[in-house]
Amino acid sequence: MASNSEKTHAKNLENLHIANGIVANVGGIFKPTNALIQSAALTDFESEFGTNMQAVNAALTNEQTKVGEQIAAFKMVSNRVSKIIKAAKGQGLAPEFLANLRSTANRLNGIRVSEKTPDNPETPQDESAANHSVSRRSYAGILESLDLLDEQIKNNPDWNSNEADYQPAAITTWVDDLRAKHNAALDAKINTRAVRNTRNAHAYTPTSGILVRMNALKNYAETILDKNDMRLRQLKKLKFVDYSK
Repeated sequence: MASNSEKTHAKNLENLHIANGIVANVGGIFKPTNALIQSAALTDFESEFGTNMQAVNAALTNEQTKVGEQIAAFKMVSNRVSKIIKAAKGQGLAPEFLANLRSTANRLNGIRVSEKTPDNPETPQDESAANHSVSRRSYAGILESLDLLDEQIKNNPDWNSNEADYQPAAITTWVDDLRAKHNAALDAKINTRAVRNTRNAHAYTPTSGILVRMNALKNYAETILDKNDMRLRQLKKLKFVDYSK
């Protein structure tokens, strides 16, 4: 679903199209000296605005897809890690190794593995502010902990699971795939931001953007059309939201 701001950009483009239609309808008496509102310039401006809007819409669709794939993949992490821990227990591995593996799994699941520093009421500073959550529920944090889990398993020569999903190579491939999906989602967001910036730089530049052009157009139209002309009334009613700030 498009955000309210994206709907507003689309409305700006729609109203620009209506304004250009009014200009075309006025015909031969439309002869502004201002280059920004000459018919060809307005048509070209609308065309580029439209192209940029299409790029934004495509980027948003791609971002939605990549973020959705990321969410779906990471949603399965806790379940798979739990099975990896069970697979480790089933192999009868050293208690110290199992404890380290469980500690990594706890971080993945957002379970605190160390005590918080309490605030000392007798001092002016808040010592509890120095606490850092050990939760690794951010995607980057999950990957950091999964890398540790992967290394722990690969570096244990006693790891010997017969199940394909729990063999070291399969776990590494799984973690790499999660990272690829995470990076794809990040790249999609960066691309969306870039194409939005391109659109906004063109459409809302303070020297030649849509607000400057439409204000000039409305002022000029008042000099060539009667105040009761329905085309002038329609033009003056068109609203344009400024996104230059």
